[in-house]
Amino acid sequence: MPRNFLDLCNEVLDIMFYTPANTFDELDTTEGRLVKTKMNNVLREICSGEQSIWKFREKEKKFFLVDGVREYPLPDGYILYIRPDDLSNRVPLIYNDRYKYLPITSSGTPIQYWIYENKINLYPIPSETEDGKRYKIEYLTNKFAVDKNGIEKDYMTEATDEPIIPEIYRSVLVYGTAKEFRASRGDAKSEFYNDCYKRIYNDMLYSQRLSEDYVKGGKVIDRPWSNYTAYLANFYNPYTGSRRVQ
Repeated sequence: MPRNFLDLCNEVLDIMFYTPANTFDELDTTEGRLVKTKMNNVLREICSGEQSIWKFREKEKKFFLVDGVREYPLPDGYILYIRPDDLSNRVPLIYNDRYKYLPITSSGTPIQYWIYENKINLYPIPSETEDGKRYKIEYLTNKFAVDKNGIEKDYMTEATDEPIIPEIYRSVLVYGTAKEFRASRGDAKSEFYNDCYKRIYNDMLYSQRLSEDYVKGGKVIDRPWSNYTAYLANFYNPYTGSRRVQ
């Protein structure tokens, strides 16, 4: 059975020779509160630290295009890519942070996107022929825990909450917490726990980190765009509904 927040906290207390708690309320002690705080700090550091592109952070969200609607909800996380959710095998949309140069009134099949005011903006604006087509967003979630019903949370707060880290690697939280606990009290034993933490972390890094060549949905446009070049791109884009001079 996967270890939950209470189980993991008790493991920390046990390896440091403190008495484990029978209930979550029994963790309301100086040591118990420190263990809970340190464990969430370690969880956050692992999930969003230097090596943050973890498989267990990867989530998927789907949405449907609406004729004439440019803006769509942004999931709480880092977008890897956005692409049609069909069998067309079309390339992901390209992220463009120079959207101010685009002729944003154009309509057609979306080929680019940008983020503004916590909304995903599509270019061109979906046309009538695109209405109802399903797209998917692959992203790295910023929610690092789930409750007993599988609902995502920022961090663990209840006994039955679980980290998003797979069960096989959850001991990394145990030793990481013990390391930080002992270090905060100037205890040399923290080095022992640090060695255990690094061993499990490196195993997890080997099997759970997404590779650098993982599909990211294209790159940011790599050259400055002027109004002129943006309009030319729109003119030659086969997916837009622009009117051309015959």
